Amino acid sequence: MKYIPFILLIAAHTLLAQSYPLSENTWSNPEFVDRFMGSYGVDTAKSPSISSEEAEVFRQVAKSGYKGDTAIKILSNAINTESSGAMDFALANFLLQKGDIGLAIDSFAVAIDKFPNFGRAYKNIGLAYIQQNNYKKALPNLTKSLEILGGDGGLFGLIAYCHLNNENYGPALDAYKLALVFEPESRDWRLGQLKALQNLRKYNEVENIIYSYIDEKPTEPEFWLQQANAFIAQKEYLQAAANFEVVKMLGAADREMYVLLGDIYVNLDAPTLALEPYNLALSTGEVKPEDALSLAKVMSRRLPADQLKGFLTKISQTYQDTLNQENSLTLLTLKAANALSMDDKDGAMKMLSEVVAKDPLNGSALLTLGSYYLQENELVKALDYYDRATKVEAVQVDALLGATRVLVKKGKYLQAINRLKEAQAIKEQYFVAEYITTLEKFVN
Repeated sequence: MKYIPFILLIAAHTLLAQSYPLSENTWSNPEFVDRFMGSYGVDTAKSPSISSEEAEVFRQVAKSGYKGDTAIKILSNAINTESSGAMDFALANFLLQKGDIGLAIDSFAVAIDKFPNFGRAYKNIGLAYIQQNNYKKALPNLTKSLEILGGDGGLFGLIAYCHLNNENYGPALDAYKLALVFEPESRDWRLGQLKALQNLRKYNEVENIIYSYIDEKPTEPEFWLQQANAFIAQKEYLQAAANFEVVKMLGAADREMYVLLGDIYVNLDAPTLALEPYNLALSTGEVKPEDALSLAKVMSRRLPADQLKGFLTKISQTYQDTLNQENSLTLLTLKAANALSMDDKDGAMKMLSEVVAKDPLNGSALLTLGSYYLQENELVKALDYYDRATKVEAVQVDALLGATRVLVKKGKYLQAINRLKEAQAIKEQYFVAEYITTLEKFVN
């Protein structure tokens, strides 16, 4: 079985689980603003009527140029318990535009209390709840709006979006299909459809649909990402990597994607290819030091020594003096091991001595020192470092196995067997059992 880094699994889950913003329904979109504000009293069965006095209030709002603070002041001064729900609805819209979501929700609720069949108020309070990421409260209001007003692409899409975030993937897919009947070119609804299909594990459908989407708009990175997610779910890592490379060329890659791409290359036994995306991830400044060091540990077992040295240098340059002592010593230990592999013994010993001086129970450093002195045939020193490492729980098994190698080299087979049995008691392994059987032949 090929090694799949833990970070790959986490990152893949993150990509599959994330929600997409409703980019077509924002205040920066003039058409959205027009739809949102709407008109008042057009259909008296579904919208409240306004009096002549209230019509004058709306004219004052229009004269103000629909400026938020001015409009809010005008409407607030005019609203009372007897005024039309249209006034509260208008106030709520301006409050929402200003970012006062809680106050906007309260005003929408008042509008609905005054006019219970106010379809657009249900829709807009649903939108307000979506802005709060409160999809459970948004959904019943949007469905009530659907019941009153009937459906269009936007409303079906919003209902689908709420179902998606509430993890009701079947209803989400059905609603997205309806939204796309009305708005077949909508980027948001297409992406939502793909997300729902992925969560339903209908990967073949994802691939079939997304090929046409990519053909229509090959410069849309989200479509390439969604297809990559489907490939990952089916363990088609090479195809996923190709998609991520396209996203990278489109300039739309982020830290998460760079790390995931690097993980895929490691999984494909191509650690050299992982270097570029890992380095790009570090360059974003968004990789936590401990995560960077986890990558370094993985790469230390796979990269050629000269390439590993460059990667460790990149980590040093990225974090400089910001590492805490634990992370700093971990990086120093990795550098020392790398120096040993490049036959820089003096440099390695200097770094390891610094690590052990600051942290006498640093398991990685003690193991590296033990291994070094074993190679140098300084068996007393090697055994001393391995014995010290056995006191560190995280490396205890490796330390016992290292001590075994020293004792075997010294011909002390019984002591070596005892160390192996200690290791077996902590973590039973087949090759250790075989080793014990072999050594027992020399004792008897």
